[in-house]
Amino acid sequence: MTAPASRAPAVELAVKTDPGRDPDKQVNEDSNTHLETKLGLLAVVCDGMGGHAGGKEASELAIKAIVEILEAAPPNANPGLALKRAIEEANARIWAMPTQEAGFRPGSTVVAVLAHEGGAEIAHVGDSRLYLIHAGAISQVTRDHSMVQEMVDRNIIRAEDAAKHPDANKILRALGIAKEVEVELRPTPLGYVNGDVFILSSDGLSDLVEPAEILDIAGSHPPKQAAAQLVDLANARGGHDNITAMVIKMKASATVNESAAAVRVAKTVPLTAVGVAPTLDGNAGPTGTALAPPIPAPSGSGPSTQIQAPIPQSSPHLPSAPAAPSIPPSRARTPSLVAGILLALAAVGIVGAIVFTLTLGGEHHKPVTIVDAEAVVATDPPLDEDAAAVETPVVPAPPLEPPPSPTPLPKWRLPDGGHRDPCAGYKHLRDRGDASAETLDRLAKACRAAGGTP
Repeated sequence: MTAPASRAPAVELAVKTDPGRDPDKQVNEDSNTHLETKLGLLAVVCDGMGGHAGGKEASELAIKAIVEILEAAPPNANPGLALKRAIEEANARIWAMPTQEAGFRPGSTVVAVLAHEGGAEIAHVGDSRLYLIHAGAISQVTRDHSMVQEMVDRNIIRAEDAAKHPDANKILRALGIAKEVEVELRPTPLGYVNGDVFILSSDGLSDLVEPAEILDIAGSHPPKQAAAQLVDLANARGGHDNITAMVIKMKASATVNESAAAVRVAKTVPLTAVGVAPTLDGNAGPTGTALAPPIPAPSGSGPSTQIQAPIPQSSPHLPSAPAAPSIPPSRARTPSLVAGILLALAAVGIVGAIVFTLTLGGEHHKPVTIVDAEAVVATDPPLDEDAAAVETPVVPAPPLEPPPSPTPLPKWRLPDGGHRDPCAGYKHLRDRGDASAETLDRLAKACRAAGGTP
């Protein structure tokens, strides 16, 4: 009996990884893989956390677990659910790793793509990212599970200030830090066409290289050259962390149904490297680079988000213009005077509609910023990637009001007195005497859930 054929599309793929320029981080804790499976082309990038506590081992174990689960999946399995299940298994295996002294735990982020003939399944945990280059524009498909992203969502800080914030690299989710993890899986496959480019990256790249620069490099060079140039650029700007760039150029198009394509167009925000971004009606937006915030993916399965680049005007899946509202016929004849008044009002309405349409199409029209109305309220404290190790988190979510600017802290380190172990955190805050009853109660519950005694 012959093995079932792979559902993987034809691609041109290259990956480049480098430890960076920090002399204290010359052990590369990033891991990656790509291979064809029965369910499609799998591409994964993981960023290990924990240093001597096992960050490198954690990211490698995550890759191994994801590959094993997907290769064992039946060919008729749902690709998206299989990918989510594989990442959950990776979390369980890292959670089972022995902890180091003082209860330090290893951990890892993950971003994964499983591309098949029906689209690309997207899943991630943490701040490793996926970008898509489509029709000459770039979009950030994933939304970081980080403290600064939550602060941006709550309008505490501006998006352009997030990268320089003292908490810029504190994440709210990671593999191996808790017994269970919430994997963000895009509810529907992301469509792609021949020539589209996917870029998977660790934060060592996205911290130092702007999306417009990724577009310029990956959108105009073969994957092997693009991956090398992206890593070199990050290193030239300091290379403060391990760096990974995986570039995938699609050589085939996905089969996407009409309704899915219509949703994609309806939620498009143009992003371009230079010049203007053509809109569906042929008008051009403002010049220069624009980077919009993530847009919710279609479906109602929680906070899963994405941004989608524009679909070219030649796309066969452009939605038709909305039909004019039907007006029920009058139930009885009206006097001619009333009819004349109605006709005059209708004429005024038509003129107003024309003026409004011309205003929208004018050269000063700006793209609308779409805000996710269901922004997730952080319930888990951030994880500190660059600390020597990671303990079980106890730090509450950021306050609704902007806190005073703290003294800048080393990347991925907690403030003095921070505790990851819930029991230790409970005892520390209880003895200090300045914690709220709500905080102490939450830590006591977490301590008991972990098998300890508060």
